[in-house]
Formats: sequence, C-alpha cells, structure tokens
Amino acid sequence: MPQPIIHQLPDDYREAEQLVLLEPRKYLLINGLALIPLVIALVVMGGWWALVLRVRGSIAGGVGADWAWWLWLVLIFVVSIVIHEGLHGLAIRYAGHKPRFGMILSKGAFYATADNALFWRNDFILIALAPIVGITLLGMGLVWVLPDTAAYYVALGVVLNAANSIGDLWMTAVCLRYPPAALIRDQADSMTVYVNS
Repeated sequence: MPQPIIHQLPDDYREAEQLVLLEPRKYLLINGLALIPLVIALVVMGGWWALVLRVRGSIAGGVGADWAWWLWLVLIFVVSIVIHEGLHGLAIRYAGHKPRFGMILSKGAFYATADNALFWRNDFILIALAPIVGITLLGMGLVWVLPDTAAYYVALGVVLNAANSIGDLWMTAVCLRYPPAALIRDQADSMTVYVNS
C-alpha cells in the first residue's frame, strides 16, 4: 500500500537528526570520501570496458573521435549534472512532490529538492540513489553500443558521477539508521530526519 504524501509534520513526530552536508568541516571530508565511490566505479567500469571489448571487439573512431579531450570533459560535466539532477527530480515527482532545481554558487553544488516536502525514508533513499544507479546503468549500456572514443568518455562520466554522488550516498547511510516510518525533509544542502515518538 503506498504511503500518503506528506507536507506537514505529524504531531507525533520529533526531530532525530540534522545533516548539513556543505558545512565547512563536512565539505572537506565529503570531498575526500568521494575517492571511495570513484575507485569502486573505476574498477566496475574498467571491468565492464574490458568485457565489452572482449565480447564485441573494438569499434574504432566514430562519434567524437576528432574532438579535443577538453571538449569531451566539458560535455561530460554538463550532461552528467543535467542527468544527475534530472533523475533526482523524476524520483521526487514519483514520490508525489514537485521538484525544484538550483545551485549553491559558493560551494559549486547543484541540487534538486522539493519545497515543504516530507519524504518517507524509503522514498528518500530512492531519490538519493536514482542518479548513481541510473547513470551507471545508462553508461554501461552506452559503452556497449558506442564507438570506442565516445564509449571511453561515457565510462569516464560514469566514474565522475559516482564520485559526485558521495553526498547522496552519505544521506542514504544516515537514512538507513532509521525505520521506514521516518520522515525526511530535504533542504537542498541538508536533510532533517524525523521519527515517530
């Protein structure tokens, strides 16, 4: 049975924890911890790349083979951010709320949130993990079908997105400490967890 959509905190809920991801001390730690999903994604995509080349063989040249490497990096950066935040937005919409997108210029952070929305724990986890799962699967599919040059940069985009997902992974780890009936309020650069008292 689907959970009701909630905008107002029920009277029997109390704040259990607040996590501010972009405060100065955590911001530095998060950037260091981003190496963990980056290395895992390197291993996964490297193994996938090796398997693809072994099964399908090389498809040399093709789309973008004559582009400068920096043009590929700009393209990957822009496209991965748009897809990343778009997947958050789709998951927010799936949870019954209206997404709002933005950027915190001082931190170089992009976000998707829903104003005055409360999410059930499992819905919030789905929202948090949608980009890392979606972009990884999409990237693996594209690596399979694209020519080598484009496939290489798509794989690189998947790896960079994994590193960029460290905040989403951290919020998921916090959510998993609470029961499914917990409610989460997302505030773009922070989250507050509420539990039934």
